[in-house]
Amino acid sequence: MTGRREHDQVGDRSDRDQVWAIADGYVAALAVHEPDAAQALGRDNGPLLADIGPAWLLERYALQRRTLADLDALPPAAGDETLRAALRERVERERLLFDTGFTTRLVAGLASPVHLIRYSFEGAQLTPDAASVRLVARLRAVPRAIGQYIDTLRWSRAQGLAGRFSGTGVAPVRQIDTLAAQVEAWAADDWFGSLTVLEGADAAHRADFRAAAEEANTALRGLTEFLREDLRPSAPTADGVGEAVYGDLAAAMLGARIDVADTYAFGWRELERLTDEATLLASPLGGTGADPVRSAADILDSDPRYRLEGIDAIREWLTLRVHETIDAVSGTAFDLPPAVRDVECIVSPSSAGVVYYTPSPPDGSEPGRIVWTIPSGVPAAATWQEVSSVHHEGVPGHHLEHVMNASNLGLHPWQRHLCHIHGYAEGWAHYAEQLADELGLIRDDAERLGLVLGQIWRAVRIVADIGLHTGWGIPSNTLIDDVEWTPEVARRLLVERALVEPALARFEVDRYLGWPGQALAFKVGARLWHDARDAWAAERGDAFTLRDFHREALGFGPMGLGPLRRLLLRD
Repeated sequence: MTGRREHDQVGDRSDRDQVWAIADGYVAALAVHEPDAAQALGRDNGPLLADIGPAWLLERYALQRRTLADLDALPPAAGDETLRAALRERVERERLLFDTGFTTRLVAGLASPVHLIRYSFEGAQLTPDAASVRLVARLRAVPRAIGQYIDTLRWSRAQGLAGRFSGTGVAPVRQIDTLAAQVEAWAADDWFGSLTVLEGADAAHRADFRAAAEEANTALRGLTEFLREDLRPSAPTADGVGEAVYGDLAAAMLGARIDVADTYAFGWRELERLTDEATLLASPLGGTGADPVRSAADILDSDPRYRLEGIDAIREWLTLRVHETIDAVSGTAFDLPPAVRDVECIVSPSSAGVVYYTPSPPDGSEPGRIVWTIPSGVPAAATWQEVSSVHHEGVPGHHLEHVMNASNLGLHPWQRHLCHIHGYAEGWAHYAEQLADELGLIRDDAERLGLVLGQIWRAVRIVADIGLHTGWGIPSNTLIDDVEWTPEVARRLLVERALVEPALARFEVDRYLGWPGQALAFKVGARLWHDARDAWAAERGDAFTLRDFHREALGFGPMGLGPLRRLLLRD
């Protein structure tokens, strides 16, 4: 039985399918408060920004309880089996995240609610048409959204003190300091006011835009003050969440329960194996001395075959490589919808120095975007180490997976547009990096060294994330002599073994500490994808093809990796 269902158009489905009717009701309730849900239903009058206040978060928690009860009331075989499995797992896990305190206390350096507000304006432009009116209205909604975030953090603190959560109600000091510094810089740099204003935008709209940007900056400064003066004195100094809470958070991030101890051992095995592989690759590339991998990397960084100078050159290379990869995988490893070519490549000066993907919104009003950030004042890059980032964020990674799911009209709108699971998405994207090598998209040993270094990076994520949050010791190994985890040990592993820049290594470790379990989504998620593929291939023997597996697996749509495996192997 294939995961891709050839049903008629989504319109009257809920009349005949009880699970779809439940999902319809769930999304309709979300749509009153969340723009993505409104867009998923085809509505153009949804909220300007997502409601992130405590009243809605509590209401959503209750809505999820009612949704689970409605699913439980159905006969065992009733309705869409795939949607039922996906919806049940995600609603249960989101309630679990709330119960730990993670949802309401979230302060982190990567994807806290205020980051999501900012990301919703990424690439936005003030245009000469009516769209500029809604953009200004959205910008004017930023202060209210930031106020809701502050209200939620206050509420979470009070609930934590009352013992409501299995974890704490306030994020650690390290995360508060990190976010406060980021938000302060956004206001100082006038980030919202720096959005592109196209020629022809009239003076009134420009003035409204400028005033709205100033209001957003004022709200950002207010958030900075709240974080430092109000929340920080209540914050714990310990970073780790503890073994029991960590297991719950990892399950929520992956959409699957794992043996954390076994995963910790797997991470160490992979870290040692990949380090040996990098050393073998380095020597033919010119690596010498006590650290041949770094020596080879220094040579490659200055090699004109791999060096890009200037933002335009980086953008052109990124765009070309993405579209060449689309051509290479189409019709061989995947059946791709035409919309996969609708992707915008952006190069943005930023202190982050990372590559990331923002999907097209449910209404398709903007394309998916691959954003390559480079440190300000350093418009240069070495491609040999970034090819895997292109495959991870673009094709066959995030962009391909997102477009295939959004194009699958056999999926309920909730699953197509709103079911976001780190293990599914990041696990797929890391699987895609390795798949790219299987498909011959890694063109030489220099790019392969970049691939292996990226895998080392993700292996460090496993051991550091588990060790820092559980307090487990460092086992005997061939790489470091330390026996206890500290943030500095984790940073040193990233710098010395994955060749991560020191500033990025600091950001990375702070990220792990603020988002417990999310770091497993990459390499552990890919492990679960590979395990499912291997089991599926073993059932089919010589009849197995990658194209068939990808059609089947992606045809089920986004869901937790636990139910995905069960559905894949049920026959």
